[in-house]
Amino acid sequence: MNHFGRVPVALLGFLVFGAWVDSPAAKSIFSFNGVGDAERRVDVRARGMGGAGRALADSQNFSSANPALLAAFSRAGLQSRFFVQRRSLDDGQRRHVVSDGDIGAFQIVLPIRSGTVFGAGLEPLTDLDFDLVRVVSSTAIPYELRVNATGGIQAFTFGAAQRWGNLMLGGNLSIISIGTIKETWTKDFSSSGPNGDSKSFLLDSNNRQIPEHLNSEDRYVRTHRGAQPALGAIFNRNGVWFFGAAIRAATTVTQTRILRNFFAEIGFEEEMRSTLDLKVPASVGVGLAYRPGYRWLAALDYERAFWEKTESGRYNTTDLAGGFLYRFGDPDRRTARRPIELTAGAHYRSLYFKTEGNAQIDELGVSLGISLPFENRGAGSFRYVIEFGRRGDVTAHGATERFVMQTFSLSGWLN
Repeated sequence: MNHFGRVPVALLGFLVFGAWVDSPAAKSIFSFNGVGDAERRVDVRARGMGGAGRALADSQNFSSANPALLAAFSRAGLQSRFFVQRRSLDDGQRRHVVSDGDIGAFQIVLPIRSGTVFGAGLEPLTDLDFDLVRVVSSTAIPYELRVNATGGIQAFTFGAAQRWGNLMLGGNLSIISIGTIKETWTKDFSSSGPNGDSKSFLLDSNNRQIPEHLNSEDRYVRTHRGAQPALGAIFNRNGVWFFGAAIRAATTVTQTRILRNFFAEIGFEEEMRSTLDLKVPASVGVGLAYRPGYRWLAALDYERAFWEKTESGRYNTTDLAGGFLYRFGDPDRRTARRPIELTAGAHYRSLYFKTEGNAQIDELGVSLGISLPFENRGAGSFRYVIEFGRRGDVTAHGATERFVMQTFSLSGWLN
């Protein structure tokens, strides 16, 4: 029996992009290439603006994309969010639909004194939702291979920032300690031999006998340990124009892999443990924001992540986002007209995944959002954002994935 946990990531790329036409079911073919799909580290308001806001320092921005954003907060605040997503995959012949949801990030900011702010949060770094079925008939014993992988990498993020007049500087450290990726590799063996004769048992690659009514299954768990630092800066000109930049350093994460196969399940073998060093890429981002007054604001962001340095065959990625916000109501808290915010935006990003045809995967999306304040003005708000997007191309990548994501958040502040 083969230990599928040892199958290299390159094979995953082959299974995903080269053999998709043999797959009768899938969650997402664009989420698993070693560590999962990289998350965009922005808050819900930024998502409603297409993902932009790296330079938008207005005491409302909980994004960890730029650590210097913390310095804009003058009072304690927190934000939690939840998302649900519906994916629709089309390979040109069939269409598959799946829905999933999870808690997003939880973040808190704590001003210590004038101009000095600390922050902490729990947030996902990658997301993984992958399912593949492939019929393999080239071996002596035909079988159907099913691969399922879920989870992702998460981090506790701790940051601090300082404000000096129009300049804000900050840094944070993402401690990767709770991210888990779970994989299940199952072989459903044929009940007949390679010549069509009936067999009461099958032989694995090591000539061990396997009863034909039992399948071969390997369960593979990957946990992660590491840390990634980031630095950021924001300069504002007259409180109208904001310029921001952030750099996240490349780092190495230790991945512990635990393999528990079929023979371990029935007591013939022990669990197998091993470790692997994963490289996490450096990234550079810049942002521009324009806030002429109370009613509206606009933002534009650009980010480049250097995935090519982490593993052969991967691609560097680009993330470009832009959007605006319009606010109804009155800034005076004594009036009855509470402020309601509307947001809209769009984004383009390329993905790092290896592909069989050497064609990089692109993602396009648009977003709309609304924010409703609590009855006690200034205490917090409820925000809802919906995103529509598309990934991949049937001709270049074997399938197109369309998604609709809804994100809900609660934000609160203490005077």
